[in-house]
Amino acid sequence: MIEIIISVVFNVAVSIILKIYSTKNNSKNLLFQIITYNYLFSAILCYFIFKPDVFTINFTKIPWGIYILMSMLMPSLFLLIGQSIKYIGIAKTDIAQRISLLLTIIASFVFFNESFHLNKVFGLCIGFISIFFIFYEKINRNKTKPSMLNKWYLPLLIFLGMGMVSILYKIIAIQNSNISFITSTFIIFIGSFIFSVILIIYRKQKFNLSAIFWGLGVGIFNFGNVLFYLRAHQTLRDNPSIVFATMNLGVIVFGSIVGIIFFKEKMSKLNYWGLLLALISIVLISKI
Repeated sequence: MIEIIISVVFNVAVSIILKIYSTKNNSKNLLFQIITYNYLFSAILCYFIFKPDVFTINFTKIPWGIYILMSMLMPSLFLLIGQSIKYIGIAKTDIAQRISLLLTIIASFVFFNESFHLNKVFGLCIGFISIFFIFYEKINRNKTKPSMLNKWYLPLLIFLGMGMVSILYKIIAIQNSNISFITSTFIIFIGSFIFSVILIIYRKQKFNLSAIFWGLGVGIFNFGNVLFYLRAHQTLRDNPSIVFATMNLGVIVFGSIVGIIFFKEKMSKLNYWGLLLALISIVLISKI
């Protein structure tokens, strides 16, 4: 269980770093450079620690289309996450990422012919209700920040984007069973870095030394999250649903605590009800 706790802490630590950065800087270009270096350091750590089978796989059978799509999608999502953390907060942004599993469950039933038990139906219904409660903002001209009202779409895009990433990973696993999750992740890390560098060059952004250090911090915790999540699955290989549910619940709860207590993020009573419903939804879907 210690692996899950560490993975949760590392996951939320990425959000904390982005939150701290956003309070000090307003440059979206610098944020994208941080994201770029994050993928470089994550790829390096992935290569030396996991030693992915990149030289033994048949490159003609690799789903390049999906990898290219994910290599463009991941940095774009990371940028949205950084902006959402800045304007909406850690709590709601982390919830948006985790509750995206609703889309994965629906895709598993519609496209992959997986069984759909009654508890999952209840979980999905409660989950979608929780989304409305979590992100509902009552317009109060005296208390509601204009930035929050104008950026309401950010967590929605994150919800959709993270759901798409999970679905694409599932397609790779089903259609290319000979390619491990680690190898796929390494290829996507490299692809995301290359795509991001191309965008930086195209936009003629100036090199910023501080972005390397911020990117190193994000990369270490981003990779650490993946590392300990996989180790948790190895330790509890007979109970994957426990790992899956505990990870999602842990990130939502810990992220909310950090956002509300340490960064003074505001949540209404309706938002708190949404948080509770999201937790119930994950428990029902995971069958624990």
